[in-house]
Formats: sequence, structure tokens, C-alpha cells
Amino acid sequence: MITLIVAAVIVAAATAYVLWAMSQERRIETTAHLDARPNEVWAVLSDFPAYGEWNPFITEISGLLAEDERLDVAFTQSNGKVSRFRPRVIRVSPARQIRWLGKLGPGGLFDGEHYFVLEPQSDGTTVLTHGERFTGILVPLMKGLLADTEHSFAKMNEALTERVASRA
Repeated sequence: MITLIVAAVIVAAATAYVLWAMSQERRIETTAHLDARPNEVWAVLSDFPAYGEWNPFITEISGLLAEDERLDVAFTQSNGKVSRFRPRVIRVSPARQIRWLGKLGPGGLFDGEHYFVLEPQSDGTTVLTHGERFTGILVPLMKGLLADTEHSFAKMNEALTERVASRA
């Protein structure tokens, strides 16, 4: 009987954690003001073979930039560790946005919807919103990784700004 009670308590605690963790969505969002038109920024963002030349965060990316296609992405954390994943492209609007969804495991553990949104400004410049929405039961346990990711987004935005300016 005690074993059954202990098992029930463990199941109840695990269920409560999963329900709580699934509500702990985390969003990282950064912006950059680029002195270029959206099509010029798009030319850099969509030139996957050149990422290794300028991008300190997403150091390799390949694949077809089309909805429902898989990309092969390598990103470098601030500690130098390189991780690879194969996200599915969920939205492509040339000179407007790119969105992909990466999952750790089968989904629901640690999922990230990464996005780049380009907003044209009346003065001929572009505001980039670069972010990611994280969901899943491991999100509450990934605070260090998420803080590092936010820092890496900012570094990538700086490098993108320099790359776009150098091509003007």
C-alpha cells in the first residue's frame, strides 16, 4: 500500500511539474536598426554559404530556404561549444521574414521558434526583430543557455549590421 501511495505522489508531482513547465514559455527578442533597405538585409540573411564569414553565432547554415524544408544549422555558444540541429522552415516571406522551428527530441521537451522579421522604415532603413520563442518542459531548466542565447543574438545583430554596411 505504501508503494502505491509513493507512486501516486511521484506521478502527481511529475504531472504538476509538466503542467507548470509547459506554461513557462520564454521569449528572447532583440532589435537592430540597419542602414539599408529590407531587400539588402535579406540578401545577407539568405546568403547561407557566407554565414561563416561574418556570423559569430550561426556559423554554418545550409538547406533550401522554403517552407516545410529542413535546414542544417550549427551555432556557437559563447563558451565555444558548437551545437547542430535541423529545424523545419515554417515561414519565408522574401525581404520580410524567416521563421524556423527547432526541437530537442520528439517535441515538447525544448522547442524554439526562431525568427527574423524585417520592417521597412520611411527613411529607407530597416528594423530587424531577431528573436526566438521557447516552449517545453525543459525551458525552466535552461536559464543559463537562454541568457547565453540572448547575448549571442545581440552579437549576431552587430555582425549583421557591419556586414550590411560593408556591402553598401
